[in-house]
Parts: sequence; C-alpha cells; structure tokens
Amino acid sequence: MNLQKLRSDTPCENVYLNHVSTSVPPKQVLEAMNEYFSIAVQYGSTSAKAQEMTAERFNRASHSIASLIGAHDDEILFVPNGSQAIGMVVAGLRVAPGDNVVVDEMSFISNVAPFLRLKELYGLEVRFAPAKLPGLVDLDAMENLIDGRTKMVALCHMANNLGMVQPAAAVGKLARAAGTLYLLDAANTAGIVPIDVDEIGCDFLAVSGRKYLRGPAGSAFLYARSSRVDEIEPVFATWNNGLWDWRENDWDWSKNRFTPHKGIDRLNFGEVNFPAAFGLGRAVEYIEEIGGVPAIKERVDLLLDRMIAGMRKLPDVEVYGSPDASQHGGMIGFNVKGIPFDALGRYINANNVGIMAHSFYSPGVLKLFGIQGVARYCVHCWNTEEEIDYAVSLLEPEKLARLRGESGQ
Repeated sequence: MNLQKLRSDTPCENVYLNHVSTSVPPKQVLEAMNEYFSIAVQYGSTSAKAQEMTAERFNRASHSIASLIGAHDDEILFVPNGSQAIGMVVAGLRVAPGDNVVVDEMSFISNVAPFLRLKELYGLEVRFAPAKLPGLVDLDAMENLIDGRTKMVALCHMANNLGMVQPAAAVGKLARAAGTLYLLDAANTAGIVPIDVDEIGCDFLAVSGRKYLRGPAGSAFLYARSSRVDEIEPVFATWNNGLWDWRENDWDWSKNRFTPHKGIDRLNFGEVNFPAAFGLGRAVEYIEEIGGVPAIKERVDLLLDRMIAGMRKLPDVEVYGSPDASQHGGMIGFNVKGIPFDALGRYINANNVGIMAHSFYSPGVLKLFGIQGVARYCVHCWNTEEEIDYAVSLLEPEKLARLRGESGQ
C-alpha cells in the first residue's frame, strides 16, 4: 500500500482518528461529486444528454457498491444515511400480535429505536440478545430467543464505542435456520471489514458512506436481497416506487390505487442525491485502486496493534474489548482512571488529535463494562505510525497530571 499516495490524496492537516464517525474523503471523491454539477451546468440536468451521462455514472456507482459486498446491481438503493436504511426496512415489517424480533444488546440506537416504535404502535415484542466479555453477542442466548414468531433478527456489526467485530455469519446461520429475516447494520464496518452478503447470509445490509468507505456526508446505501425484499412494505408511496392506475380510471384520483413495485425499487422515496451517489461510488472504486478492503484491514490491524500495545503499557489506561487488533474494526474505546471521558476527549482534541468522547448511543456496551462513556481512537490506512505514537503519548501520566488536577483527582 502506497502511503505517500494515500497522504497526497488526503491532505488532512491534523491527526485524525475519528473515522468511525466521519472519515476524510480522498480528493477523488470530491472530483466525482463535482462531475455531476459539471454535467448539470454544461447540459442542463434534465436534458437527454445530461440524463444519459448521469445514468451511466449512477449505474457505475451501483455496480461498484454491489461488487464490494458480493451483491447484484439491482439490490442496491442509495439513501441519505444508515439510520434511514434501517428505519425503512423495520417500518415496512408486516407484524401481528404475538410477533417478536431479536436484536443484539450492543446495537446503536438507530438499530433499536425503530423496533421499539413498532412495539409502541403494534405490540411487537422486542427481545435483546445479551453481550458477553470481551464484547461479543452471546450466540447461544440469541439462538434461544429466536422462535417461530420471530420476524427479524438484527445485529450491529460493530458497536461504535467498542470496536469489536461481531460474528455476523454465525448470526446469519441462526436466522436462516429459523427462516426469519436478517438485518445487519454495517455502518461502522463497510470499508474496513470484508463483507460478502451471501457468506454472511443477511437479507438487508445498511451502510453509511461517510465512515470507513470515505464517501461524502449524506451518502449511504441499503442492500436488500432480491428474494426477500418484497416481504417489506414501502414506507413511502411516490412517483418512482409503484404503479398508479389513473389512466384506467379517467385520471380520477378518487378511483386510483397504488401498487408497489417488485424488488428494491419498491423502497424508492423520490429524487436521488446524484452528487452523493457519484461520490460514494468513487470512494468504493478508490478502495479497489489502493488494494481492496483486505489490504486496508491488514494495514489498519498493524497500526491498531501498535496503538493497543502502547496504551496497555500505560498506567490507569483501560482499553475495552480484546487486545487482539484483528478482532476490532479499526477502533478502540478507552478510559483513563480518574479522568471523566468527556474531559479526556477535550484534552486530546486540544492537542491536535481529532476524536470524539461520548456514550455513542450504544448503552449495551456501557452496561457490559459498567461505564458511562468512552474516548475513542479510530484508525484508517492512511494514518501513520508517527500519528499513532503521538496519540498514545498523550496518555502518558506526566502529560495527564494537569488534567487530573483539573478533574479533582
């Protein structure tokens, strides 16, 4: 992997270790987004010429994304964010009294709240599969929760305050054995962990573009397995996700009915954000150009192993999850004894390292470790060994002495 090229393509001026929130796009992504506006300005966005060029670039983006996860082009839907992707699928579940869903306890709020809403509206039972140390879903407990009335199993591939990659394929086997739908939230892992939807066995995959894929903010996609997507009712009824029979009814609205399309088009919700789609497609192409996800994971594992080893040598620093970097998806959550996590985050940012410190809306992880929040280091392939060492050095006791005093410890 050519680090010099990576840094040239990503002219970020500070140390940035917050990729699981929002990474830094390479300049090629910005150029791809501008390509849409250039077409629109040169030809007018709805002229035949512009539409032809836009469709070609859009289809190319869909194909790149489908190839990344082992899917078909017609199983990809561009959406504004991962939360919407999850919400659209869950809201479209056909549920009846007595039905249940099984969700892993370490999930992000966006992977839980839509189910809780169905509980409030329709009495859906929401069952939570517990976690066990060092931060993995308890597969035996999850299997015992799944029964003949389970409508869906939902898993967060990696909690954003822990970084442990969950056994998605093993959960897929449980869902397949029960014949139930399987939704995987891969917002935090796509681009850093190899994903093949057939090997995993998921029916729906929600992915954010702005994180490890390094696409633009406001870009994301939903994968929906073609053989199962028609089991989901569309949340929206729009001009591009179904058929209206007004011609047969003399253009009379009162006589019309709406029939959702078959396939993923039934989940369309109106106009496409083409600049975001162009940018996300280019981000995925860039991943392949620099060696692909396995090469990125190999590089990131080396950096994260260096980071974990350095942090574990420091007194009062607690790193959560496995000490094996390969079990993580490029990130770790940590605390320093005697220093509130939010104060720790402010201190690190003040020293020119971009991170976040928060609960990160994943309470199952906090419950497992008995904490209120974490500071978070997230590594990408274009980070350097020097940046890793500097970030670790900020946690040395002598550098934290003043912060301890300010915290009253």
